Amino acid sequence: MRNTIMAALLLLVCGCNKGTDQNSDSAQRERIMSYTGGLTTPVRENDGVFITRLNRSAADPSRLRVTNGDSLWVFYAMYTFNSSPDSLFVTNIPSVAEEDGFDMKYVETGPLGIRYGHTDLIKGFAMGLEDAQEGDSLMMFVPSRLAYGNKSAGVVEKFTTIAIFAEIKRILKND
Repeated sequence: MRNTIMAALLLLVCGCNKGTDQNSDSAQRERIMSYTGGLTTPVRENDGVFITRLNRSAADPSRLRVTNGDSLWVFYAMYTFNSSPDSLFVTNIPSVAEEDGFDMKYVETGPLGIRYGHTDLIKGFAMGLEDAQEGDSLMMFVPSRLAYGNKSAGVVEKFTTIAIFAEIKRILKND
């Protein structure tokens, strides 16, 4: 899993946030498109969030698909997109935390349990999970307007684009 995350994050190494309009929607979109253009897996856009399925190149109709009201269990790692790949700011994956020297004493390990459409998530994170399937490993690139916007959140400065790695471990249909 760590290699998958690092391969996706290698795209983040070349310095972002150049130029005076670095925080504008168009500048963030341009940076995201530039980095995702180098991926070998297909990238789709969902209203500004760029999503790539790292472990499969196409959807598989035999696997469960996320829909509103489903219970999900998700591993994730969130990084700022305007600094180097070691800019992890939250994760529930112990191996990622350990490798990055991230202090896990205040973070729960194990998959995050959510009820899709009913649990508060960063808007771009929720949008990236939309229509995903059980077993997917996704990399999402979320512009600030769909993340924390013009507010700082802990170590994440305002107007920061974020990258989210998410692995959907389980989906339970709540019909």
